[in-house]
Order: sequence, then structure tokens, then C-alpha cells
Amino acid sequence: MASGGGSDNGGGRSVLLAWNVSADQEEPWRRLLQELSEARREEEEEYVVSRKRLGVSAESVWLVSKPSGGGMAVVYLQALDPERVLRELAASEAPFDSWYSGGMRKLFGFDLARIPRASGGELLFAWRDGDGPGEREAPKNP
Repeated sequence: MASGGGSDNGGGRSVLLAWNVSADQEEPWRRLLQELSEARREEEEEYVVSRKRLGVSAESVWLVSKPSGGGMAVVYLQALDPERVLRELAASEAPFDSWYSGGMRKLFGFDLARIPRASGGELLFAWRDGDGPGEREAPKNP
């Protein structure tokens, strides 16, 4: 598992998390995320309550597939303090948070609170349609 990024934007800091997904892990992981995306109304509300309580303003998940199966999981998380979000999510006893953290631990063997950190990633290119100042500026290293 590696993490990188740390750009600032209107919703706080954003961070990218990435880890390998083996061919054996791919289908169970897809099912976990499918359960989340097809959640009944009350389960969807638990997700929203969880993310708002944690201060998450955006979350996206990708799988970059390999021809042989499996691939690379990439998670984009935007929050005021992404590190705190991961610690609190892992420690939370709320039913939804426990379900999500437990599923990740069972599938990938890592605890969200103990995700190994790589050195900060380096943004190499970005573009966003917009007329605001700085929208088309080259990224700056911190």
C-alpha cells in the first residue's frame, strides 16, 4: 500500500492511496464495493453520515486492471485531514465503519490505521477547465 499526494483544494487536502489487488482478491473486492454502491436507503445514509462525521468531502475508487486479472486499486480521498480520517475510520465502532474496515482487513490484510506511508507523491501534470487564477499553472512542489 502506498500513499501519495497531499494537494490542497477547496475541500481540504486530497490523498491517493494505491495497493495491489491479486486476481483472487478482485472479485470479492468488487462485491464489497458493489454492496456499497447498491446500498439500501438506510445503509446509504450510514455511509453519508460516516463520511460527513469524518470530514470527507469526496471519495473515488478505481481498479486499474491487469490482463492476467487483479490490478492496482487507487483510492482518491479528499478531506480536511485525510490522515485523521483513516485513523478514525479504523478505530470507529460505528456499524458501517466496522463493516467497511473489517472488509478491507479481511480482503487485503491491512488495518486502515496502519497503512504504510510512502513518501509524498509528486503531481506531474494536471489540468482543470476553469477561468480562475492558478487553474492552468504548473504544479508546485511543496
